[in-house]
Amino acid sequence: MKSFVKNTVVALAMVALVAIGAFAAGKDKVRKETVTLLSDVTVNGTLVKAGTYDIKFDEKTGELAILKDGKVKAKANMRSVERSDKARITAVRTANNGSIAELIGVTFAGSTQNLVLSGNSGAVTGSQH
Repeated sequence: MKSFVKNTVVALAMVALVAIGAFAAGKDKVRKETVTLLSDVTVNGTLVKAGTYDIKFDEKTGELAILKDGKVKAKANMRSVERSDKARITAVRTANNGSIAELIGVTFAGSTQNLVLSGNSGAVTGSQH
């Protein structure tokens, strides 16, 4: 009888662990931060005016969304590039293209990945702290 109870408890514990693992694996990882753009920026050809926005990155789809008051203002497909250390701050990287800045990348505070606009060579300039 003792071995039956012991085996049942072990089996239930294993089922619980598998269920927890499946639940965690099924959860999409989405990072979200609030940033202030000091100047106008284009994102995939869409002009985003200077101001405060939420940025949200969905790791599953590789999509970065820029939102204002819960409404999507622009989207971009991003890819991850490994960093040598964890980022200390959230940073939005741009490159000048004529008179307007274009989004080329984003890094979230605490991340070991730089997000680079898909199709971009991945060159990163400026401080990456």
